[in-house]
Amino acid sequence: MDVIAVTSAPARSRIQTRQRLLDAATRLFAERGLHRVTSHEIAREAGVAAGTFYLHFRDKTDVYRHIVFHAIEDLAHRVLQAIGPGAMNVLGQRARAEAIVTFAEQHRDLIRILFSTDSEAASIEADALTRLAAGLEGRLRRDRDEGWFPPDLDPAVCARAHVGMTAHLIDWWTQDPSRATREDVIETLVRLQFAPRSGRPTD
Repeated sequence: MDVIAVTSAPARSRIQTRQRLLDAATRLFAERGLHRVTSHEIAREAGVAAGTFYLHFRDKTDVYRHIVFHAIEDLAHRVLQAIGPGAMNVLGQRARAEAIVTFAEQHRDLIRILFSTDSEAASIEADALTRLAAGLEGRLRRDRDEGWFPPDLDPAVCARAHVGMTAHLIDWWTQDPSRATREDVIETLVRLQFAPRSGRPTD
C-alpha cells in the first residue's frame, strides 16, 4: 500500500510546512549567511506564523545544521551510487568527480551554504567536512587493504587533503561558473585524486 495514501492529513500538512521552512531557510542562508538571518524571517519567507517555526526547529542554527548535514548525506549518497561498490579505480574517480560537479550545478544555494564564510556557521561547516573526510578515509582504507591504494600513504591524511582541495575548488567554481568549463573542473578533480595502483597484488 502507498505510504503517502495512508498518511493523515495533519501529518501531510506538517511535512509540507517543514519543507517550506527548509526551502525558505535555504534561500535566505544562501543569500545572507547564518548570521544575517532570523528565525522570524525564515517563517515569513515560508508563509507561516513565527510560532510555527519552533514547532519544527529549536532555532535558526538547528535548521542550518539540518540543511548542511542533509546536503552532505545527499552528496555522499550520489557519489556512492556513481562509483558503485568496487574500489576507487580510474573509472570510479571520474564517476566521483562527475557526481560532485553535477550536485554543485544542481544545488548552488546549498554549495554557498556549505562553504559560507560566515564565522557563526564555521563549526557546523567544519563538522560537515569532517564527516565527508571520514567517509572517504574509510573507503581509502578498504582500497588499501585490497591493493588499490598506495600502501605508503596515510588514508586519514589523504582523505582530509582531498576533501579540502575539492571543497575549495567547488566553492570557487560555483561562485562564477564562467571561470572554468564543467569538463575542466571534472578533469582537475580526477587528476587531484590519489592514483590507484595499476592492478591488485598477486598472491
